[in-house]
Amino acid sequence: MLIAVAAVSCKKDDANTNNNAGGAATVTASNYGFDGTAGAAFKSTKAGIVQVGTVWTLSAIKDGSNESISIVLSNVTGTGTYKLDQGNNDGNGAIMLKDYKTATGVGSYSTDLPATGGMTGGGEVKITKLTATEAEGEFYIVAHNSAGKEAFVEQGKFTGALNKK
Repeated sequence: MLIAVAAVSCKKDDANTNNNAGGAATVTASNYGFDGTAGAAFKSTKAGIVQVGTVWTLSAIKDGSNESISIVLSNVTGTGTYKLDQGNNDGNGAIMLKDYKTATGVGSYSTDLPATGGMTGGGEVKITKLTATEAEGEFYIVAHNSAGKEAFVEQGKFTGALNKK
């Protein structure tokens, strides 16, 4: 689902010169990490927020790094709180990658994968502003890789242009 939305978001529309391009948003988190390491700050100044119909996507690559966060929400029609819990009814989810260029298996963390010991992934996205051209809000994520190790984001925030199709 992430790949399909990302491919659609790259389409150029010559007829609409006021079309917001990806990379016009900022994503920050005060605490972010992988595999039980101490958390650090996350900042992406070239993030993208795209909405196609009711499918809303946030994609951010950490400045100076290949680490990334991607969130996909279904049925977004306005501001509100959207669950990322494993098995949620809307199919919402998040993926965190240690290296977006090469991550597979243990380098890819998803809210839909369980941890060792049975813990489940999850989180929440709260969209506090959503217009035809802008989006902002906050989020947190707990995700796991195929080996059951954890990645997390605490006190995440996003703000910027919305590319709406």
